Amino acid sequence: MGKKILISALSILFLVFFLGFWKGYIIIQNVPAYILPSPETVGQKFWDLLTNGTFFRHGWVTLYTIVIGFSIGSVLGFFAGYFSARNRTFEEIVSPYVMLLQATPKISLIPLFVIWFGLGMPSKLLLIVLSAFFPVMINTILGMRSVSEDYENLMTVLGASERQRVLKMKIPLATPLIMAGLKIAMVQSVIGAIVSEWMSGENGLGYLLVFGSAMYDANLLMASILATTFLGLILYWSIEFLEKKLLFWHESKLAFTEGT
Repeated sequence: MGKKILISALSILFLVFFLGFWKGYIIIQNVPAYILPSPETVGQKFWDLLTNGTFFRHGWVTLYTIVIGFSIGSVLGFFAGYFSARNRTFEEIVSPYVMLLQATPKISLIPLFVIWFGLGMPSKLLLIVLSAFFPVMINTILGMRSVSEDYENLMTVLGASERQRVLKMKIPLATPLIMAGLKIAMVQSVIGAIVSEWMSGENGLGYLLVFGSAMYDANLLMASILATTFLGLILYWSIEFLEKKLLFWHESKLAFTEGT
């Protein structure tokens, strides 16, 4: 408990230092507000956009798109990783195309998606699906292939069926790496959603960023960046929360609990 209080105090102290440095830099350098607004001005703008419903209206669009795209991409990535781990031939057939797709900068695909699917949800969803797919697939392959041979031998001695091996041994033991892939995929999904809204969105937090830039409104820009950051953190923490619930038995979580 004492360690948690110390960490919280240091985090608050760092935030105070950062805000003080920000404010002090503006005063000392006499930076114009249209270039770098003060922390209190950005905070007021953030509060205004929060209370008048702007952030909820645009944030819901971004959140909805991320959740759907992340879910589809993660499920496809899991099954692609699962079948690749079980079948080398399948992996050899699929992996060159997956690597080619992963090596292609996602942002370069957005204009093509706009031509094919138009502005709006389909283009954004496809980019998010591609962003989430690869990390989950790779980590699923690593997790499934990292199962110790001792466990395999134990399941053989117990007379376990292939289904029991998968559900009671392979997937549970691969879950730590799969969850790591999901956390990376969530971060990539948030980035993909914002970038797609820059280029093809008609609403959403990414659209607010573009609108603020077009209007040279630094307050709106920084408030929107703050909202995007909070959304990303909430989604990332949701995956961490799920990880703690699923991996309460894992040594990494036990070590963390003992350390606190």
